[in-house]
Amino acid sequence: MRRTRRLLLTSLLVAMALQAAAADDGRVVLADERTGLGGVAVTLTLPAGYAGPSTITVFTDPDGRYRFPDGTPVSAAGATLAAQHLGYAQQTPTEGAAGTLVLAPIDNLAPQAPASAWLALTPAGDERNVLLTSCTSCHQMPSPKVLEYAAQIDAVRGGPDGDSVALEAWRKLVRHEAWRTIVEYMRTQHYAVFPDESAMNLDAIDWATALNPDFNFFNAQQGERVARYLAEHFPRDTTRMARSTYAYGAPLGVTPHTVIREYALPDDALVREMVPVPGSPFLWGVDVKRNEIVRLEPSTGAVRWFRVSFPGATGPHTIAPDDQGRLWISMIDNDQFGSFDPVTEQWTLWTLRPTGLPDTAAMGGAAIVHDLSIDSRGHMEQDADGRIWLTMVGTNQLGTLAPASGEVAFYDTNTLPGLSPINHLIYSVVLSDARDCAWYSQVNGAVGCLDTTTMQRRHLVDFPEGQGPRRMMRDNAGNLWVALFGSGQVARIRMQDGVRTATYDLPDRASAPYAVTWDERRQCVWVVTANSDALYRVDAATGASRVYPLPRRMAYLRQVGLDQASGRLVASYGNYPAGSGPSYAVLIDVGD
Repeated sequence: MRRTRRLLLTSLLVAMALQAAAADDGRVVLADERTGLGGVAVTLTLPAGYAGPSTITVFTDPDGRYRFPDGTPVSAAGATLAAQHLGYAQQTPTEGAAGTLVLAPIDNLAPQAPASAWLALTPAGDERNVLLTSCTSCHQMPSPKVLEYAAQIDAVRGGPDGDSVALEAWRKLVRHEAWRTIVEYMRTQHYAVFPDESAMNLDAIDWATALNPDFNFFNAQQGERVARYLAEHFPRDTTRMARSTYAYGAPLGVTPHTVIREYALPDDALVREMVPVPGSPFLWGVDVKRNEIVRLEPSTGAVRWFRVSFPGATGPHTIAPDDQGRLWISMIDNDQFGSFDPVTEQWTLWTLRPTGLPDTAAMGGAAIVHDLSIDSRGHMEQDADGRIWLTMVGTNQLGTLAPASGEVAFYDTNTLPGLSPINHLIYSVVLSDARDCAWYSQVNGAVGCLDTTTMQRRHLVDFPEGQGPRRMMRDNAGNLWVALFGSGQVARIRMQDGVRTATYDLPDRASAPYAVTWDERRQCVWVVTANSDALYRVDAATGASRVYPLPRRMAYLRQVGLDQASGRLVASYGNYPAGSGPSYAVLIDVGD
């Protein structure tokens, strides 16, 4: 009897193990051919409140087989499974055995195409680059609302009857005025980048100030060029897109070992970026909208929020760790810069406000402390005299802070005619490997560096209008890598003499590459994009790209952190305004 019970128990355990194993893997096949399809993203979405990530995504091998990591609760009550692949749609109801997902090719790519695919239908060049640098800083272009607006424009009827030439001329005028109106409206929405409780919100700013192009990220001329380009070239039909119109343009980098975990954050949060911290199991992010930073425990999904200890709005914007595990955070409101100790949970804050700014809440009176100096790992770095360098968007300056003494100073950078200080949109700052030059980028300008001893400009690298040099990082061989936001490229600059030695086209030139991250182990540059729902891996030696599709639409990435120990990538989705796109932290096992 005991032996029979042992056999029955053993059989039950084996059956349970086999069932669990079967639940962890499966296959994606084509509907007609019943053959496997490689490179398909298979996403498990877990019910709300479940410990750990909200979704887990893996990718199929060339035969269409996939497997989730051991311990994944595929059979959890309420969990769903979905397969995604560009140009294919999952069949409903699902056919085949359990664990088998069926896809079929589609003719209309519009329901799944990234925003960049629509711009791929428009003429490339300087005008489109200006459109991207002007319109994609906050949200994808075109976002679903923009597509809807475009459809409404072309639904307008009127003009002369029976005269097709006159009718088209009338409709062209309507399109131009409609796009000009929305461009002006979007100018006011720049105030939506500021946090809750800020004096710089649209309710507190008068309309004339809100429309002032000198207090804006793009000037009047650029706005008019954008309106004209959209009127002349934006697709008339936003409901259909031929399947042959858009492709990734480069080999997929994902493998059957690639795993993407997403962690849901509150819909009203706006966590712009997440970073790993040396020696810590936690990931840390900044919520620019709610004046908080967030700590995420990846294994459990548990989050904890820490408000900045300041009596007013701060808008935590950029975050970088140091080698000791302390966090350094720039803030776009009230001219604040801070340091947070995760052990003691204590803040240290400094105020950086250049002299001569008017006492006003408008952007014309804001310093807007933006990015802080980093090294080749994305860690905060100080120059030889112990100063942190910062970009000041409101004044087109570089600022310095000596944390030990609290001494603050500000230094002018280059200027371009026709641009106000904020129009230049000074952005990133990176110290050279010798820490003797502070390199900065201007989205509407150039890339330059100031000598950290003389405070004089040493190098200036010009970029044509619209190319949009944005976030940068250096490698360990004396090169500065620059994301060209408008032109969809990555530039390499030799820091020793300021020579631009290479420019690499990304597979999708309308992808709006926001930032680059150097990966010493893999000898590559990771490029995150605002507009293509993907990130790219660019080989440092050849410039060849590989594509890593992200699991959802409107996957707007502003930065990617690299865990130096594990090689994992850390990011978050950050569409402005809060709630207009997905709100998740993202953890990526590359799978190589």
